[in-house]
Amino acid sequence: MFMYTAWPLFICFNAGYLLLLMTNFQTYIGSFLASKLLIIITITPPLIVILKRQLAVSPVICVPDANMVKAKHAVVTVFFTLLLLYTHLMARFGISPFASFTFEFTLLYPILVLLAPWYLRFTSSRLAEPEDEYAKLGYSLLRRRKFILHEHKALILKSLVKLLFIPIMAGALFDTTEFLLTFSWSAKPLVIITGIFTFGLAFDLIVATIGYVFSSKLLNSDVKSTDPNISGWLVCLICYPPLLIIYHWIKQQTDNYLWYDWLTADHPLYWFWAFMITATWMTYWISSANFGWKFSNLTWRGLIDTGPYAYTKHPAYIAKNIYWWMHTVPFFGVTTTYEFIRNIAGLLFVSTVYYLRAKTEERHLMAFAEYRAYSEQIAKNGIFSRIKRRLFKRQVEA
Repeated sequence: MFMYTAWPLFICFNAGYLLLLMTNFQTYIGSFLASKLLIIITITPPLIVILKRQLAVSPVICVPDANMVKAKHAVVTVFFTLLLLYTHLMARFGISPFASFTFEFTLLYPILVLLAPWYLRFTSSRLAEPEDEYAKLGYSLLRRRKFILHEHKALILKSLVKLLFIPIMAGALFDTTEFLLTFSWSAKPLVIITGIFTFGLAFDLIVATIGYVFSSKLLNSDVKSTDPNISGWLVCLICYPPLLIIYHWIKQQTDNYLWYDWLTADHPLYWFWAFMITATWMTYWISSANFGWKFSNLTWRGLIDTGPYAYTKHPAYIAKNIYWWMHTVPFFGVTTTYEFIRNIAGLLFVSTVYYLRAKTEERHLMAFAEYRAYSEQIAKNGIFSRIKRRLFKRQVEA
């Protein structure tokens, strides 16, 4: 299970980043190609190890039927085509980060479509039930079987999750790794904080991109269930492009001041604030990293109860919200009561969205016994229940 964690990825990412920095290789091939090389260096070694392990425990079971492979290929081709059209549409409207993903995927599209039949034959030969949900939907697309929506709903939902999130995560990853490779480090506190933020964000996006792209039964990282509720999708998607425009408009502050405009390095609070800013984002990244190869919004791919998740159910959301309030400092730079209330209301909206995300996720995940047991365990021994018990004990003693 170690290879499914983010540790091998983190080691390879660090090694690749240091190698490119020390050799200054990006000056020879450009930051665009260097960023892709960094991603390849990060992903390839762990992927090879996982593939070797899975192939060792998943021997060839059968020779897949040619018509079944053709049916699966129809589904995969439709997905790739929809992904291409969707990303081009979003890029045409200038929605970031779709433009960064569109160019690369346009080049990869014909290659992926041509190689798909080989991959599908390869994976189908190692499945106990090769005629899976992809084959059944493919038969419907080829008009060999009647299309019945509820039979294909699970596959359509998890494919939609991939369609929506792959271009966002991959596009942002391309932009962030390119910026990281051109980032100029120095001993200045704010530069160090910005560098750590960029480094952590790049690695976080690698984990997220892998989670969506490499969701596969062959890798034992497939989606078991997707949230079927519209409310769960809505509160999740509003945090990402293109609905992110609405999110930003509501949370927009009346001023552009941030914490480093309020505090200077000689202020007693500066270093505490800098530590908290860094610690909250690091908590968020560590939380995301614990998903390893199984990161994904709106899905259940197995219980995550390690790292920060051993202490609370939503450490990433809690850390994010603390960061936004401390980073934005809504009370600084306001000149009227209205501006103060507007700033507070904007951040309250952000916190409300993430509260609703937590609740809708729990509603979906509580359908699984493993998560219910985890939820009960956190309710009894989680960090917040421990704090409550200690406070109650002190009140009783007082």
